Amino acid sequence: RVGYTGAPSPFSRRTPDAVVCHLRLLSTVSDLAAPLTDVPPRRPRWDWRRTARWFGAEVLVVVTGVLVALGVGAWWQGRQDAATERSYLEQLAADLRETERAAADADAFLRPVDRAGSLLWLAFYEADAPPRDSLLAWAERSMWTSTVRPVTGTAEALVATGDLALIQSDSLRTAVTAYLERTRGRLYDHEQFDRVWADAERRMRRHVDPTESALTHYEPTVLDGFLAEMGVPEADLATLEAPFPFDPGAFLGDADALRDAFEMANAKRNLLTVRRAMREDARVLRERVEAALAD
Repeated sequence: RVGYTGAPSPFSRRTPDAVVCHLRLLSTVSDLAAPLTDVPPRRPRWDWRRTARWFGAEVLVVVTGVLVALGVGAWWQGRQDAATERSYLEQLAADLRETERAAADADAFLRPVDRAGSLLWLAFYEADAPPRDSLLAWAERSMWTSTVRPVTGTAEALVATGDLALIQSDSLRTAVTAYLERTRGRLYDHEQFDRVWADAERRMRRHVDPTESALTHYEPTVLDGFLAEMGVPEADLATLEAPFPFDPGAFLGDADALRDAFEMANAKRNLLTVRRAMREDARVLRERVEAALAD
């Protein structure tokens, strides 16, 4: 070339080796210029520590939720059980107070009745016979009675339903069951003594006509009300007379009458003992229940 004085190009004279190198260089450049998508993606390595941490966190959240739910449920159930226990104890105390009241009312009513029966029995042993009217009044009054049954509905329900376990105090639970057992025994005794009294009372009516005493000692208004309840309000009291007048001499000389009078008086004394025992049992348990409610 005209005017070129520089060094000759290495490719100005192409040798076979030079051609091969040139082709290799072009191939390398072509490979580098190829799209990156043609390179296969590298598979990521599994990180077990990261997975374990995630799994542990999930388990912790679930377990914590379950424990919180159980704790809240136990707390709520405890509150409900405490409210149910208090309701039972309040009703039990009310039942026991009612038992005490019924026994006290029966004692107040039967005190003069029991005294009349005792006076009638002791009249057989007196040297001087009491007046006829007194004997007749005692005999008629001794035929009265009144029955007392303890109120045990709440205590029975506690045992029957298994709710007795709601009472937290072991000693109070034992006291409730013991009270029920004693009360059943008291009721059995009461029924036995009441049956003895009822049999003697029926026999006493063969010796004494209680209507004669009623016609003599009761107010006319009381008798009128009684006759009205019997369905004969038109009956005239002034025309009524005892068909078999009471004979005090024959009565006090009758051994069967003495035996009947004693059995009536003795049965009444036993019934009084049972009633007072029922009342005392109720009082003792009521005080324990009220102490538990006050805590």
